[in-house]
Amino acid sequence: MTGIPFGGPPAAPGTVYLVGGGPGDPGLVGLRAAQLLSTATVVAHDRLSPREALRLCRDDAEVIDVGKQPDRHPLSQDQINELLVARAAAGEAVVRFKGGDPFVLARGSEEGQACLAAGAPFEVVPGITSGIAAPAYAGIPVTHRGLAPAFAVVTGHEDPTKPDTQVDYEALGRFSGTLLLYMGVGRLAEIAAALVAAGRAPSTPVALVQEGTTPRQRTVTGTLADIAQRRDETGLTNPAMIVVGEVVGLRDELQWFENRPLHGVSVLVPRTRSQAGELSDRLWAMGAEPVEAPTIAIEPASDPAAFRTAIAALADGAYDWAVFTSANAVTQTWAQVEALGLDARLFAGVGIAAVGTSTAAALRGHGLSPDVVPERQTARDLGAALLAHGTQPGRVLLPRADLATPALTATLEEAGWTTVEVEAYRTVAAPALPAGVAERITTGGIDVLAFASSSTVRNLVALLGGPPPASVQVASIGPVTTQTCVELGVRVDAEADPCDVEGLARAVQEAWVSRG
Repeated sequence: MTGIPFGGPPAAPGTVYLVGGGPGDPGLVGLRAAQLLSTATVVAHDRLSPREALRLCRDDAEVIDVGKQPDRHPLSQDQINELLVARAAAGEAVVRFKGGDPFVLARGSEEGQACLAAGAPFEVVPGITSGIAAPAYAGIPVTHRGLAPAFAVVTGHEDPTKPDTQVDYEALGRFSGTLLLYMGVGRLAEIAAALVAAGRAPSTPVALVQEGTTPRQRTVTGTLADIAQRRDETGLTNPAMIVVGEVVGLRDELQWFENRPLHGVSVLVPRTRSQAGELSDRLWAMGAEPVEAPTIAIEPASDPAAFRTAIAALADGAYDWAVFTSANAVTQTWAQVEALGLDARLFAGVGIAAVGTSTAAALRGHGLSPDVVPERQTARDLGAALLAHGTQPGRVLLPRADLATPALTATLEEAGWTTVEVEAYRTVAAPALPAGVAERITTGGIDVLAFASSSTVRNLVALLGGPPPASVQVASIGPVTTQTCVELGVRVDAEADPCDVEGLARAVQEAWVSRG
């Protein structure tokens, strides 16, 4: 074993990295690509590079959208080349993040030539090309024994009726393997006609895979004779791969990706930016499209000195229990523990309680194993679990949010316990939703709302100017959040059980199924 990490060394100043991000699924981003994204100071990304992977970027990185669309070019290719060279010359560590592979029907080689001409060091990081990945996610192998001994990667962005085309359709007509055509859906009829004229049978199977490897993936099948008509009937558009060959017939047997329970379902995740990831990852694994729209932000306590003093008192035996009602409370408490120059030994001899599995996991991440975790993950049930633990009433330190409900304190104090609440953090409403999100909610572009706290409900309703439309399904993480929804006129279609992220993901599925 060496000291070099799996992803290799970090991005070096003055160097340009031509990085392939794969076709869309962030899980297909390689270790080397992830290491460079997380250490680069400048990231110039394409329209089709996986946006979710940009979460890996440093907070202080300059992230530049240079993606070209048919009707909009923020930067020309020459300008992109100049940008990469200039930023490298200025001493920046530059990642050119591209969809697919930078050297497969892309402009990565031209960008490499520009770096070479300017004397800028560059490195190429291959990515999984959509020609292989999109068919695989559609259940279509590009080779198969007895059906296709080879495959050919071909651009579809040419006019096959022109005599100066670079694509040799006569050779493709004789080719015995699978054809993978990029960027050709708009000219599908001409491509199909050219292949038939070159000798391919009109009955040859064809598949169109739109936005392959993403939750928006759609697959349409047909033959060379009717695939253009099938495209028109289904409204399928670019970006899409064209797959031509007998292997398309294996799709009915091997398709898997589009069979996932939430495939194609868009789910709004209105959590804090740092918390949205866990739920988004679970929803993505179920096939959904998570739309992250933070409606709250977590900020430090308004009086951190008072918070620190309360924590320091643990060492003096001032408290019998430390009770945590959220992972945020754990995070903020630990920040103050470290500020005091202390560690987990501070909690020696103190009972520890956690409201649920996520909070318990956050504690274990700091070497603290909670003594009490209720079966139902609510503040009231946490209080009942403490009372049932068999210990005598004592003094409880309760680090909480500024807007926490009084249910836990009331339960304990009625039983003779003494609670000391201290503000551990503040929940601050977001000033606005990300661009386009409100319109997606009101026009049917969001299928399910996943509420993980009462504050996210209140803030989203405020940002929308009222409850979401009745056509949108709603999943709630637990009874307190559900009650807030009811008070604000938001119908709840499913409630998580247990009241944690995993339970909320299942509730999203239940809400979607209930829609019918």
